[in-house]
Amino acid sequence: MKLRLACLFVLAATPALAVDPTGVPQCDALLKRYEACSVELSPKQLHAAQKELLEGAMGMRAAGTDPKLRPDLERFCDDTFEKMKKESDIKDCMSKP
Repeated sequence: MKLRLACLFVLAATPALAVDPTGVPQCDALLKRYEACSVELSPKQLHAAQKELLEGAMGMRAAGTDPKLRPDLERFCDDTFEKMKKESDIKDCMSKP
């Protein structure tokens, strides 16, 4: 039990995760920037962002291998990146070159 709590504390205190590449350049760029910028979020938002990064990367990795889904996924990642540059809590960081 103590080990589990210690692990949860470490995860909650970790500012960024190393998200494995998805194989889709547009999605990798989005996830890389989101991961880097997530340190600017509040602790509560950071935890949610870390979860979203891990789950999103898994889903993108799976969808990226399907030739029928890949074009839509590429568009989704491009559109999401642009939206985050304009509307997210970390828009200034997301907009950096």
